[in-house]
Amino acid sequence: MRYTLMNAEHEVIDFDIDLENRIINEIGEVKELQYAPVYFNGSDDIKHSLYSLLCGRTLSVMRRDTADIINALSLNNELELSVYSLGLSLTDCYWYRPEGSPLNWQDVNCFDRDYDTSMGNAILRCDYPALKKADPFTPDLTLGGISKKAWIKTDSAPMLLKSEAGQASIVEQAELLSSRLTERLLDEKDYVAYKHIDFEGESYLACRGMINNYEEFVPAAHILEMLELPNDCYSFKAISKDKNHLNTFTEALIKMGVENITAYYAKLGAVFDLTLAGDSHSDNFGFIRDLKTLKFRPAPLFDRGRSFGSFGQPKDNGEISAAKSAVSATKIMFLMMLFNSVILYPDWDYSWYEPKKLNGFHKDIDVYLGGCEDAPEEYRTLLKAAFDYQLDYLNKAAGIE
Repeated sequence: MRYTLMNAEHEVIDFDIDLENRIINEIGEVKELQYAPVYFNGSDDIKHSLYSLLCGRTLSVMRRDTADIINALSLNNELELSVYSLGLSLTDCYWYRPEGSPLNWQDVNCFDRDYDTSMGNAILRCDYPALKKADPFTPDLTLGGISKKAWIKTDSAPMLLKSEAGQASIVEQAELLSSRLTERLLDEKDYVAYKHIDFEGESYLACRGMINNYEEFVPAAHILEMLELPNDCYSFKAISKDKNHLNTFTEALIKMGVENITAYYAKLGAVFDLTLAGDSHSDNFGFIRDLKTLKFRPAPLFDRGRSFGSFGQPKDNGEISAAKSAVSATKIMFLMMLFNSVILYPDWDYSWYEPKKLNGFHKDIDVYLGGCEDAPEEYRTLLKAAFDYQLDYLNKAAGIE
C-alpha cells in the first residue's frame, strides 16, 4: 500500500509499505523534508528513519488490551492498527494519507475537528466488538506506554485518560502527588496538570493535551538520535551525568533556537529529583516545534508516572508491593534515589525557584499516600527523608542556604 507521510498539510515523503510483514518496500519522492522529525535531517538512511517513526507510533505490545484491539478489528499487528487510524495523534500533526485520497488536514485533524469518540470510549470500556463500528480516524491507536488509555471529549476538548487498574494504588496516588509538587513549584505553563476521574466505574488519571493543531511535540529521544549520542543517554538523569553529552545536547538546542535552556534544565532536574522520578526516559520530556515558524520551545513537564517510589508493580497474587518491599530494606529507597538523581549544576538558572512554595510538602505526602495500604507509614517516613535530602541538594545547587 502506498501512502504519503504528512505533517499537517505538508507532504513529507511518499512510501510503499507491506503492513502485514512490517516492511517498507520503497521510498518514493522526498518532498518537504524540513517538516519531517528532526532526526530525518542529515540522515543517511531515510528508509530506516521512516521505519523508526512508523514503529514508534503504535500501541505497545506490552499493553494488556493491544492484542484484543487488534483482533477485534481483524488486523495483523500494532503497526497495521496505527495505519488503520492514519497514524493520527494529539502529540503531533503527522499522519499517513493513502495514495489517491482526497483527504486533507482539516478533514482528519483531531485537535479542533469534532471527531467521533466511540473508539476511545469502547477501548476504555473493554467493549471490543464495538470497535468494528467506531470511526477509526481518532488519536487512540498511536498511544505509547503500557497503561490502558484513550482520549475522550469533555467540554468539547480532548482529555487523555489512563488507567493504572490492577496495579498498586500507590502508582496512581504517587503520580497525583508528583503533579501536586509541580503545581506548587512551577508556573502553570511549565507543567501538564493531572487529576483523578471516574469513567464507567473505573478510576483514571486525566490530563489535557499540550499542543495545538499546528505544533509538534519533539521528544528528547529524537534529538539524541539526531546527535547520535550513545544508547546510555536514555534519560535526562543520564545526560546530566556526562558533561560532554550535556554540552552536545545544549549546543544542539541553541542551534534549534530554544531559549532559557538552563532554566529548563533546572526545572527538569528539580522535579525529577524531588519526586524520585522513575520514568524520566527521553520520550517523557522534550520540546515543542511550531510548524509555522519551525522554532522550538521547552515542552511542559508531563507523565509523572513511577514517582515517589512507585517504581515496580505488585505481584499478581497481590502479596507484596514495591513500597512494602522497600520498607523491609530501608536502604533500597536511598540507593534508588542516589542512582537515579539528576546532577544539578550551580551555573544553571534558578531564578524561577522559590523554596517557600514547598513548605509543608510532608503533609501532601501524608494526604496523597496516607490511604494507600501499600504505602504504610514507615514508607512515607522514608519518602519524607528522601524528599528533604533532595531538597537540600537543590537548595545548595541554587545557592540558597
